[in-house]
Amino acid sequence: MPANADAWLARAKAVLSGHAPSEVVQSAISLLTAVYGPQSAQMNAFTTGLAQIAKLAPNPINSSHHQEQLAQGAIRNTIAEIEGGLIVSLRAQVAGEIFGELVGLGKETLEDDTDSAKNVSAVLIAAAFEDLMRRMGSELAGVEGRLKLEEVLTALKVAGVLKGGEVGTAQSYLKFRNDSLHADWAKVQKSQVQSCTAFIEALLVKHFS
Repeated sequence: MPANADAWLARAKAVLSGHAPSEVVQSAISLLTAVYGPQSAQMNAFTTGLAQIAKLAPNPINSSHHQEQLAQGAIRNTIAEIEGGLIVSLRAQVAGEIFGELVGLGKETLEDDTDSAKNVSAVLIAAAFEDLMRRMGSELAGVEGRLKLEEVLTALKVAGVLKGGEVGTAQSYLKFRNDSLHADWAKVQKSQVQSCTAFIEALLVKHFS
């Protein structure tokens, strides 16, 4: 769900109070894109519905009327799901599953006690760490755009998402992430991979379960 969900809700409710049909449709497209994503099932269903109405309606006036009704329904449903907390829960669950699979693969790889396995696992865990921090930044701290990872961690601290020792721990993994993703293997230790893995798993349980 977008960090500025309250603003989207206010805009959606204002549109439902009375706007031109074309504006209602465009607002529905914007809302669905922001909340669910441009390639989401909700967005695909809506655009398919618009196309079917345009094809089947007997004249442009009927087409516009029915498209507006479809858009109003999509907006009302999205409002209900946001206010009911359903979108947050669903996205958190999906994110948790994705990160969980990546971390699981990293742990499984590390079981082969070789330098090569350590290096592969380090890349997987470092990537999971960065992706998780960025996802938490956008979902929980209102981070927009592609900031430096250090700036994302600062935003998470300011927003109170990372608290106490979590802040210093996350910052300590920046070097691990850089060394791993730049293949500087002499500086990457198995213990770092294991500790970063545990840190990620703890955050997944806390924020995405």
